[in-house]
Formats: sequence, structure tokens, C-alpha cells
Amino acid sequence: MSADDIRVLAVVLACAAFSSASAQAAPMRARLTVDVQIDGTETVVGTGADRTTGTFREGFTLVTYLGSDGELAQFDTKDPEYAQKMMGLAAGVHQKVLKAQGKPAAKKMTLDEFKAYMQKQQAACAGDQACMYKLAKEAQALSANLDTGASAKTPAYSGDEPPRFLSYFGYENCGAKAHVYVDRTLKGTLADTTGAVPYSIHHAASYDSNVLENQLICNQHQAIVDTKTATFRSDGVFAPGPRGLTTTIMRGKTEKAEGEITTHGAAYTWVAEQLRQAPRSGVKTGAIKLTQNQGASIHSGKYTGEARITLTWKLEDVK
Repeated sequence: MSADDIRVLAVVLACAAFSSASAQAAPMRARLTVDVQIDGTETVVGTGADRTTGTFREGFTLVTYLGSDGELAQFDTKDPEYAQKMMGLAAGVHQKVLKAQGKPAAKKMTLDEFKAYMQKQQAACAGDQACMYKLAKEAQALSANLDTGASAKTPAYSGDEPPRFLSYFGYENCGAKAHVYVDRTLKGTLADTTGAVPYSIHHAASYDSNVLENQLICNQHQAIVDTKTATFRSDGVFAPGPRGLTTTIMRGKTEKAEGEITTHGAAYTWVAEQLRQAPRSGVKTGAIKLTQNQGASIHSGKYTGEARITLTWKLEDVK
């Protein structure tokens, strides 16, 4: 039995322990607005005359809509410790059933101990079907009493928690849209047999999401709102890659090319992390070191950079 199987079993057992206490609720909608502003600097130092410095501004504004059936749930399924707490609940329910039936509790094992025991017993069965069936029944009892690592800091669910969580999901044609911008200038020199060759590159984008991207934005966002604390959990935000113009000047020539403009992925990752769990509205700033050269020069070398980020967001109920 895999860890995923155990998790599914835990959920099934736990759900059998209680029924929903919420009354029929009306559907709800929420609007999620996220604004990200990033500015920073970067350098690439290669060998000889290969040196480049750059400054940039980039970011996006995103608006999307989410829907909920309005039914309050007992548990937050986006809680990082959800599976652990639910398995603890399942174990508690199973022990109560055994006690009511006058049966002894199954031996308590950690997940690693359980896996090792099952592998040993499967080998001992040597493919015998009756033995494997008996082992499957034993696995069910043992898995319901696994040591989930629950503690005073991370207690198992009791099953008596009052409903407080609202699940919101994206939906088709929700009315989402996004605007992404980039303004990035790179200046440097490139080593050549005739000496250092100066060059400059400018990336510019002011991009509005298209119909397909709007559908992706609609469908990819979701959130779980804690009505008690007025906070929510999410998986971050999706913003499309912008298209724009790249202008390169070198050796007295100017070349222009239209296409997708690279953004700094590390800054977008930072934004997603801030929205894993957050108040329903807020502003947060931060500064991160950049370590990946995402087109900061036309030569190789040691890359360094910094991005300063301002994140503003709001998840508000709408009719």
C-alpha cells in the first residue's frame, strides 16, 4: 500500500466519522486582484572585456474571478499539514470502532516501519492469494493506526471542528484579464580581436493577455478562505509571458525583433510564496538576490542581481 493509498484511506475513514453540519448555502463569487511591481539591477562579468550591467522594471496586474458553492467545510485542504491531521483523525476513529467492538488496537507503526513490514510479509506470502488477502486486511487495520507524527504543535483533527472554510475555484469565461510590462536596459562590452565592442539591448513590453490566456487565468486560480481569521490559502498566481520588442545596438547597427520577453522567474516565485497564506488584502515588499542569468547579456560569465518587489493584493466578495 503506497503513501497515497494511505492518505486516501485516511480521508475515507475520517469522512465516515461525521456528516456535514452546514445548511444549504447560496453560491458566492470573489474577485482576486494582484498587482506586482519589480525593479532591480544585474551584472554579468566574463573574461577579458566581457562585461554587462543592466537595470529593469517589470511586473503585472491581474484580475480574475472565483466561484464558491457557499458551503462551509471543516478542514482546509490546502493546509500543508492536512494529510497528517486527517490521518490522525482516521486513526482515532478506527480505534474508537475497535474499542466499541471489543477488539484490541492494531500495533502503532511509523510509515517507514509500515512499509518495511508490508514488504517483508509480501515476500513471505510468495504470491499465495489467501496469504495476500489476509495481509491486505491486516494492512487496512495497521494503516488506520499509523503514527502520523501528530503533536501538541500539530494535533490531529478531532472531527468536532466547526465548519469555517470556503473553497473558491476558477470557472470558464470568468472575465479575467492581465497586463504585463517590461522595461529592461543592458549595456556592456564584448571581447573581440580588435578590442572591446560596446553594445546595448533594450527589452520593452506592454502586453495585455489574449483570449486563450484569459481562459487559463480563469481556470488555474483557486483559494480557500478561512472565515474565522479572514485569511486565505492559494497556489500563487498565473501571469502570461509578455510579448514585446527587443532592440540591439552593436557595431553601428540596430536590430529589432518582436517576440516573447523574458521576465525574472525568481521574483514571480517570491510572489507566489507570499500568497500561499495571506490576509484577504494587503501589501508586502521584499528584496531577493537573483542567481539565474535570464538573458542579461550576450556573453557568458558570473551573474549577480537583485530584485526589489512590491506586491499588492485583494480577495473581495462580489455579486
